[in-house]
Amino acid sequence: MIKKIKSVVLSGALLATGIASAITVDENFEGFWYQSDISAGRGWAFDYIPLGPEKGLMFVAGYVYDDMGNPFWVVGSDEVLDGESLLEINLLTVTGGNFDTSSSRTNNPFGTMNIDVENCQSMAVNISGIDSDLVSTTELSFTLTPQDEIAGAVRDATVCPYQQKFTGCPDFATESTQPKTCIVTGTLAGDVTFTNDTNWVLQGGVFVGEDGGTTANLTIEPGTRVLGVTGNDFLAVQRGSKIFAEGTAKAPIVFTGPFNASDASAGAGNWGGLVINGKAPINICDEAVPFAQCEDVGEGSSGNFGGDKPHDSSGVLKYVRVQFGGFRINDEDELNGIAFQAVGDGTVVDYVQVHANEDDGIEFFGGTVNAKHIVLTGIKDDSLDWTHGWDGKVQYLLAKQDPDAANDKERGIEADNYEENNDASPRSQPMIANATFIGAPSDNKTTTGMVLRRGTGANFTNVIVTGFEKCLDIDSDATFAAAGTPNNLTGTLTMENTVISCDVNFEEEDGDAFTNQAFFEAQPGNMVANPALDNIYPTSSTPTGLTMDPEVWGAFFDKVNYVGAFGSKATAWTNGWTEFLD
Repeated sequence: MIKKIKSVVLSGALLATGIASAITVDENFEGFWYQSDISAGRGWAFDYIPLGPEKGLMFVAGYVYDDMGNPFWVVGSDEVLDGESLLEINLLTVTGGNFDTSSSRTNNPFGTMNIDVENCQSMAVNISGIDSDLVSTTELSFTLTPQDEIAGAVRDATVCPYQQKFTGCPDFATESTQPKTCIVTGTLAGDVTFTNDTNWVLQGGVFVGEDGGTTANLTIEPGTRVLGVTGNDFLAVQRGSKIFAEGTAKAPIVFTGPFNASDASAGAGNWGGLVINGKAPINICDEAVPFAQCEDVGEGSSGNFGGDKPHDSSGVLKYVRVQFGGFRINDEDELNGIAFQAVGDGTVVDYVQVHANEDDGIEFFGGTVNAKHIVLTGIKDDSLDWTHGWDGKVQYLLAKQDPDAANDKERGIEADNYEENNDASPRSQPMIANATFIGAPSDNKTTTGMVLRRGTGANFTNVIVTGFEKCLDIDSDATFAAAGTPNNLTGTLTMENTVISCDVNFEEEDGDAFTNQAFFEAQPGNMVANPALDNIYPTSSTPTGLTMDPEVWGAFFDKVNYVGAFGSKATAWTNGWTEFLD
């Protein structure tokens, strides 16, 4: 097996990276492939074995003939990384051994098989250094074509997403020194597509459309990888423009840094992050200022956001992973994994994971956007953060904190209304159902499951909070006032059907209007109990929740009868498209 260390020329600097060559070779390419230009009776079988995260073993066996017409098998394997379509496999012939007994065998080198996986219908193959004792040809090149079906289904885009062959970079991008890699800079305009035959490398801040100017629609195909190489590289969708990043469970779209997850250099802060700016309301302006004129500027100079359109659409994020981002520009200016800035509820956010982010995993700056099936893992700061009057909905959320994070105050949730005016309107009041927050306590830092402060509202149901030093901390006079009293809650801040289990379950402070414990115990279905999880999943000992009525919470929510993010391990919605859950 060889090491595949590649490079990309950016800004005149040669940066050694783990960037590979576009297509992710995995289960999509399993099955029987043959040479269509020769007679039947010979072919190659491919089998992919996941090793994870973002890597696997591709095993190949070929049925071939020697110069005398005698058939024999050659076999080999290569470790492949996600986004790597160039394989080098050392082929072997095997002699000795018996069918029904254990006996010694000999592996004999046959040749080196180099494969360029061009798309789901074609592999360009070169075999060199062929054993001259078996065949007189020492080098052979040919093209492999798959059988028409795989697992009983036609190998079209619904089965294998890589349908086109890389032919070069489009006009809006420039060629890289890296195979099948295009560099994107500046501002995108019009209808633009990131195809999945290409690795797309962001250089600097790349803006989808121009705020107040020319708009753009960015489409990203399933299975595409979008990479940043430095902390200054990020993608920002501007107001009025849209992103359509719709992956699949078998082919998620991945935003990542320059290194594969298996590389020791892969980690938080490798690149910037993803920013989406919208026209929904925020609450940072004086009441006399109309929402249409109320705007803010995103961290990292990522664009303006805010407006008077709560149902604004910024596109679709579906089956998307954002990993190893969140560059810390300074203590007050940091890029989140995903920043939803005044994004409206016309935007679809479903099946999204953020992993190993230097700052917060996801932060909502106002707006009304909703989200389902969210995974936040290995976050160095707060997994979920909101401010500026966010009023969206979330169902099915897993947050598993990073035990090695250096931040001394990391939280599962850090929730604000608005720091400068705790009673600003519209008040932050998201509705969150079926969430699991798993902490990583440490002697060197304070970890808290939920910090609800600065006037925020929120409505929680079917939630698990466990493994933190502290579970629940309600702060700020405005937060208590907005909530009411434990026996007479206003509905602005509620928590029901929730299970907590931490070293200290309630953070109590002198001067608070009421205790966190009184707030928690006054509401139905809440309990202090061990949730008895198996890693992130429920077990037969996990407390069963009350049935949530979607007629009360709204049509966005599914009707379920369990607490936490999952009903069972077998039916977990994380299966297939997520990584880094162990």
